[in-house]
Amino acid sequence: MHYGYPDDLDPFSSEFTRRFAAYAASVAAVIREERQGPAYYTPVNEISYSAWAGGEVGYMAPFGKGRGGDYKRALVRASIAATNAIWKVDPEAILFSVDPLVRLHATAERPDLIPEAERFNRHVVTEAFDLLSGRIEPELGGSRAHLGIIGLNYYVTNQWTIPTPELPQRFFKTDDPEWVPLHDMLTEIQERYGGPIVIAETGASGNGRPAWIAHLAREVARCLERGVDLQGICWYPTITSPDWEDPTAFFDGGLFDLSPQPGGTLQRVPSVGTLAALRDAQLVLDPDNAPDESLGPEPSSPPLTPLQVVQPLDHARFKTDNFSYQTLLAGKSLVVELYCFEPGALLPPHRHDSTEHMLTVLEGEATMTIGGQQLRLRQGETLLVPEGAYHGIHNDSTERLVVQQVSSPKPWDARFGGPHPEGTHEVTEAERCD
Repeated sequence: MHYGYPDDLDPFSSEFTRRFAAYAASVAAVIREERQGPAYYTPVNEISYSAWAGGEVGYMAPFGKGRGGDYKRALVRASIAATNAIWKVDPEAILFSVDPLVRLHATAERPDLIPEAERFNRHVVTEAFDLLSGRIEPELGGSRAHLGIIGLNYYVTNQWTIPTPELPQRFFKTDDPEWVPLHDMLTEIQERYGGPIVIAETGASGNGRPAWIAHLAREVARCLERGVDLQGICWYPTITSPDWEDPTAFFDGGLFDLSPQPGGTLQRVPSVGTLAALRDAQLVLDPDNAPDESLGPEPSSPPLTPLQVVQPLDHARFKTDNFSYQTLLAGKSLVVELYCFEPGALLPPHRHDSTEHMLTVLEGEATMTIGGQQLRLRQGETLLVPEGAYHGIHNDSTERLVVQQVSSPKPWDARFGGPHPEGTHEVTEAERCD
């Protein structure tokens, strides 16, 4: 189970445990029929995270709040029952239990929070493993075999401070003096449960990937020197995938990235820098199996242009007889513009066949005309103007009005197929409404 279950089930009920065990047995029967050799199972992935997200803060199903401990035990009962059902079908099945490896810190300004941080690190982080292995609450039926291989999800954001009203949550970096090294945390896990251990999930994004792989290689080498039974590392994802929250965004995180092609296809592109760092890590940790094929050249990056930051209201300029207009920023495919209106001034309705606008009121209130509709847009509110729609702005208040407009593609480009010959420029009312 990876964060989901049938809609008709209550995860806190005995029926949930029974049906999940029956499901697990059916899965094991199919797998045993279709393949030979050892089979590895993770009945419930990330029990601790699921308990927090689904039982404590209501982030996902079953959307409980303040019941994280109850939900964690419900998931542990289901996992143990599923494991027992799998073993009836396949006595040689091996379990693989996965949870995040994290560390909580108290800030120097709040030493009174140290006991809370220590309790979390000593008991909460590994509580699901303790329950599965029977170290605590043995009446649930756990044993070391139910825990099986220990999988740990480990990222650069795995250590943070306890947030307070005075100090927001702060994530540590690997060079922070209070950062607890991976080799120390894995040594603690080894001493608590024995092995084997696997880094079940890790990764980084963009140009941070090579450095993270190098960091992992150094830490793993120290683990092996200490005798930690660390068997492997799983990089997530192998191929860059959409973001969990925004499926339109691809945060380059794989060994291979994706390049959109004409027609809507995606081309797999090797991240040569990431693969080179992986090759270096393999040469240190597993030289006998390191590949030696050429990785090819690193694709050239587009030249960096100077970053531009503007404060729109600092550029506000008003005319006594009409609205004023100016370009703040112009990119390759969009432009940011500023409209300023004295009381009574207006921008007559006009349209652009192929350009969309995002209008945001920065100061004052505006009456917007979009097609045949009128609406009131107040400070801080944003409106999307569809392409081809007649739209106008009227300041019918007694205060000044400032509106920021983001347009894509740029109106001139969309109409004439190329950039304006003068680049960033001020446009007259006649040009704007033409």
